[in-house]
Amino acid sequence: MEFAHKFSREDMLSSLDEFYHLYSNRPIKENFGGMKSPHMFPAWFIIKKTKPKYIIESGVFQGLGTWFFEQASPESKIICIEPEQRHIIYRSDKASYQTKDLLLTDWSHLPKEDTFLFLDDHQNFFERLKGAVSMGFKKMIVEDNYPAEQGDCYSPKKILANTDYVIDQGGKRSWFPNKKDDLSFFHENVSVYQEMPPIFKGLHTRWGDPWTDSNYPTPPPLLNAYEILDVEKYPTFAREYLDYTWICYIELN
Repeated sequence: MEFAHKFSREDMLSSLDEFYHLYSNRPIKENFGGMKSPHMFPAWFIIKKTKPKYIIESGVFQGLGTWFFEQASPESKIICIEPEQRHIIYRSDKASYQTKDLLLTDWSHLPKEDTFLFLDDHQNFFERLKGAVSMGFKKMIVEDNYPAEQGDCYSPKKILANTDYVIDQGGKRSWFPNKKDDLSFFHENVSVYQEMPPIFKGLHTRWGDPWTDSNYPTPPPLLNAYEILDVEKYPTFAREYLDYTWICYIELN
């Protein structure tokens, strides 16, 4: 089954200069363990294009994503969920903060058609998907969208791979059987699934193996890592290409 897409490459390319200026002036320069440009750009771009009334950010870490969401859509109300609040460096006066999990919170007061879920929490995505469907949410961004043989959580890409998959926790790799019922539920409830392209793509992944479409199907990158003019214009994006993990946009029926 082919899913519908929402955003065009042309729009993304036309927004790169604006984002690069913002990224060069970000309040947290070193966001190790959090989002860098391969994820921050598509997240910022999607929020800028859609401007939802509410954003539920599940997984805040140091708070850099919160800052970029504010730049993308200043009128959006942001609800930040972070169990380890001691990590937060950028804390917005306009956002609210909680430690209570997304699926344990009563969201009945929010307009579901105008609320965005942003998931960067390394949780089982299928459980998040079922919860989102039952609560009536319609739009989400999933940052931790790891391929079948990599990553520390069950992701949309693992569901769609329709094969056995790996969960890697602390270097311990455990294989789990394919769950056909999960795939069926995904197809029944998802109308739009779009993996956002990397800005740059190299020969090898962050795990050191060949980054080929047979190993890791990936949308074509926005820029050419072997074109010197692209690299010279966006050197930070070129340095951070290994942080890409197939961030995706999803709409529910």
